[in-house]
Amino acid sequence: MVKSYAGKGFTLVELLVVIAIIGILTGVLLSTFGGATESARSAKCLSNMRNLAAACQNYGMSAGHYPLAASLEYSELDESQGIRRVKELFHERKGWVSWASEGAYNGAVTSSKASKGWFKSAYEDDDRVVKHCLTNGAIWKYVSANAAVYTCPAHIKKAKRNVNWSYAMNAYFRGDVTMSCKAFDSTDAGVEYGRLARADRRLLFAELPFADELDETLEASDPILQYKGLTGYGGTPDRLHFNHIMGKRRCAHVAYADGHVDRLIMPTAGISDGESTELLQWLCEGKDISFGGSEYRKMDD
Repeated sequence: MVKSYAGKGFTLVELLVVIAIIGILTGVLLSTFGGATESARSAKCLSNMRNLAAACQNYGMSAGHYPLAASLEYSELDESQGIRRVKELFHERKGWVSWASEGAYNGAVTSSKASKGWFKSAYEDDDRVVKHCLTNGAIWKYVSANAAVYTCPAHIKKAKRNVNWSYAMNAYFRGDVTMSCKAFDSTDAGVEYGRLARADRRLLFAELPFADELDETLEASDPILQYKGLTGYGGTPDRLHFNHIMGKRRCAHVAYADGHVDRLIMPTAGISDGESTELLQWLCEGKDISFGGSEYRKMDD
């Protein structure tokens, strides 16, 4: 006898319910996977900053001072051919990321070589120039010649183009931070290592802006963090950028001069451009800061 299976299939309602359940599960899985991926990018960014800060520590222990935030040009007098044939020789003191000075100081240099065009953007397209800026930088060997340490994976994903570095160094650590490319006193080696007051509060690195709109201008994407209180600087001060997501809120990644890294959470009501500029200034100057969730405040000096 042949059994009949009529009426054993899915009804239209049952099929729609199954499809809806599959859709919900897919959404949950995609959301979970997306969150995990963002967390992984965020963790890699913090690891990069920790490596850069450690490289500056190792450089400082070796050189006796922190690396410069920017390269500078300095001169010295060459009297090797007698007092009547004195020459002024120019040299580059390398920043943590060098300027594009490839070949300029080789041999007997007798005139200033620096120019504003040597400060490069993080979005520079010339691979040869980029390679020189990184490999000629002061901390290259201290990051084990690993170019990946300089770039945040979230930044690379957002930019969808050439990204050469994702971080900028506090201009407090000197160098030609005004981008004037003039000759400096060769005796100014930088900030002495091991004698920096409150190194645990002095900002060393923060991230370039990429969470919202990418600003690819040189002033916004060079490797130097300018801040409002910088003596002798008349340019536009940088802001602290909250590029990453932590839970349901954005956060900013920062590294300090003692080598530790941290996440700063965006206030619940958001933060204005002026407030983030002020916050960056406090960090660059090593001020004590409190955060109650709604806003950042500078503690009394």
